[in-house]
Amino acid sequence: MNHHLLLLLVFSSLGVGSTATAQDHWWRGNTHVHTELCGHADSTPEAVARWYLDHGYHFLVLSEHDRFIDPANVVLPKPRRPDFILIPGEEISRTSVHMTALNIRELVDGQAKGTPTEIIQAQSDDTRKVGGIPIINHPNWQWALKDSDIRPVKRCYLFELYNGHPGVKNAGDSSHPSTESLWDSLLNDGMVIYGVSSDDAHHFKTIDHQHSNPGRGWVMVRAPELSPNAIEAALERGDFYASSGVFLSEVSADPKEYRLAVDRPRTEAELAAGAIVPRIVPASEAASTAVGWRIDFIGPGGVVVRSLAKESASCPRDASRSYLRARVTFTRQAAEHLEQVSAWTQPVFEDDRLKKVEIEAVRPGWARGKPSAR
Repeated sequence: MNHHLLLLLVFSSLGVGSTATAQDHWWRGNTHVHTELCGHADSTPEAVARWYLDHGYHFLVLSEHDRFIDPANVVLPKPRRPDFILIPGEEISRTSVHMTALNIRELVDGQAKGTPTEIIQAQSDDTRKVGGIPIINHPNWQWALKDSDIRPVKRCYLFELYNGHPGVKNAGDSSHPSTESLWDSLLNDGMVIYGVSSDDAHHFKTIDHQHSNPGRGWVMVRAPELSPNAIEAALERGDFYASSGVFLSEVSADPKEYRLAVDRPRTEAELAAGAIVPRIVPASEAASTAVGWRIDFIGPGGVVVRSLAKESASCPRDASRSYLRARVTFTRQAAEHLEQVSAWTQPVFEDDRLKKVEIEAVRPGWARGKPSAR
């Protein structure tokens, strides 16, 4: 990838496969994880990386709290499969506003002060100055962020829609919206913002529902090659989907329609492996929730414009809708309740918001290189 690409080029496609080619591949990865270096996780960087290597992931960002872990210093086992890389990163977390700085070449010091909006903006800009891209992490953790905090921010196009840490309230509560509702609020107001899923794992030695374990959230990124720059570019243009347990075999769009298909065998295998912790369907929703697959196409205001109990579906695009995205849900009966896993695909836009994205002629520092992936 040319490190002098204009950001305009990043946003020149509609994501979700509108520019996909036969050479593109799906790469499974996690953008947010911790090691014993932070003081409250239980495993070394090598052991953490080994878990994802052993479980079929293709990339991992070692996003330690306010520390830079150079992939060159993390020893991976030999021999090993070649389709696995570490991408340099950091979780900027000196305030209540936490952000992943992905594919950076050095530490972001994270000394920003001010309102949540000002902190997000400063940390986004600081991340880009050292060659990376920013992701807003777990907005519902301790109710750290509201949509009004995020809406004014420029040059930040990713946020955690789903975070697998048990302390993060993705579904919201009676006083706070879910992260999905927050997303629709931002999209409805004209933002270009895409939803990431991560596990935010801290605990690799104690596996239970009360601990933050690996494998509970990931992204599937479509890119022509497995490299830090290719993954970064695909994330920033929205060519990926987020998952808490569902795999898809098709995500595509053309000027007429948006198409999805479930990868049922791979999803069933992942659920059988036991790392996933499904969402428990509240009793208030159980009576109206059917067991099986459902694909919802969602438009402005979070309104479901088409809903099908099928494993593949399409939805016509409509110029009167400013955006269209999709959610795929699998519901199954557990011993005493219903439980769900989901995948969320990225929006396609029918308005001109992509043309309005603020760009930089050259990302500062890109020509000076970054740590190599391992």
